[in-house]
Amino acid sequence: WLEVQVAHLTCPQRWVQYLRLLQESIWPDGALPKCPRPVRTPEQKAAAEKQALQSLMGVLPDVIVEILGENKCRLSWSLVLESLHQPLINRHLIYCLWDIILELLELSASAEESAVTNSAADTPGRRASPLNQRPLSHFFEG
Repeated sequence: WLEVQVAHLTCPQRWVQYLRLLQESIWPDGALPKCPRPVRTPEQKAAAEKQALQSLMGVLPDVIVEILGENKCRLSWSLVLESLHQPLINRHLIYCLWDIILELLELSASAEESAVTNSAADTPGRRASPLNQRPLSHFFEG
């Protein structure tokens, strides 16, 4: 079940959806907002957190909730939400996600380049160029 859900959430169509959502949240209607959004009240923040917790509880199959108990599941999701309030953890999470995205893009580009290189290598009189196999950490070093 988990493998299917992760595969569904990370398929290319979902990445397109995530990137469009990110783009729309940063540049509504294709332009930066003229003034910042109003600061949310503590009540609005509490309501949003409650809604997020309810949504996360709905993700778990009923069998898991029955085995672990609703209180433990709710406590676990609350801990996840609480950890997202930590700027250092958020920064690390963003870096990890970008690393995964870049790795996927690099693998995709390498596969396409490999296909082109192999077809070019089959052409008489042409040599295949070696692929650049540097690790992603190379691009992020200081």
